[in-house]
Amino acid sequence: MKRLYAYLPLLVLPVVFVLISSSSGSPGGYSGSTGDSGLNCTGCHIGTAQNVSGWITSNIPSIGYAGGQTYTITVNGSHASSSKFGFELTAEDLLGNKVGTFIITNTQQTKLVNQNKSVTHTSQGTAGSGGSKSWSVNWTAPAGSTGQIRFNAAVNATNSNGGTGGDVVYLTNVIVNPDVTGVEELTQNFAIYPNPSIGVVNFDASKADQSQQVNVYNTNGQVVYNFTLVNSLNTLDLTHLPKGVYFVKSSADQFAGATKLVIR
Repeated sequence: MKRLYAYLPLLVLPVVFVLISSSSGSPGGYSGSTGDSGLNCTGCHIGTAQNVSGWITSNIPSIGYAGGQTYTITVNGSHASSSKFGFELTAEDLLGNKVGTFIITNTQQTKLVNQNKSVTHTSQGTAGSGGSKSWSVNWTAPAGSTGQIRFNAAVNATNSNGGTGGDVVYLTNVIVNPDVTGVEELTQNFAIYPNPSIGVVNFDASKADQSQQVNVYNTNGQVVYNFTLVNSLNTLDLTHLPKGVYFVKSSADQFAGATKLVIR
């Protein structure tokens, strides 16, 4: 019996460590995202995660985010019988790469983890009210053509019993698009015609660097066609694209410009 007592502290310590670390925030890498290998709060808390929508909101405009601009991202949690909540939030491109920069705006409620690529609660940032809790943080969008970005969050609604059982874990995400309409048009550097078009268009680069790279984006900010110019006048066959609005963007050493293209 004395030998058992001697080992009891070693058995209890890991449990105590898990409880303390969870109450003061996620260790990072548990948002449920692709980049976090789908890991979430159920790694420490017993149960099966439930998927919900609409729990991540922001002031990113409907036309999409602009590179280098800072926005406010809010994670909202709700569970009628809970008065204590925890969370982890991260931002990734659709391949699971961490993107953008999080900026803590409330140091009492939130903090950075996972090499500053994710946000979680502090020990003071767990108390909910009326069965709900929210956290806000600023996020600066990456520069360049990152494309669609997915915000992932895991929210833990606890039963405040100090253990890892009986809690409810929720997973939520939202995808935001880049603002491909916000690029300044530099029509003096290139021309594209006819526009509107049935899909075959001429790209006139006689006034620009003929080695420029050209990308065609859909309204979701996804590149649907790209090529490098080799002549001053080029013919683009875009007949494989569905009818709709696209944005043709070209870039070279000295300039970058874009223009709208309608395929009908």
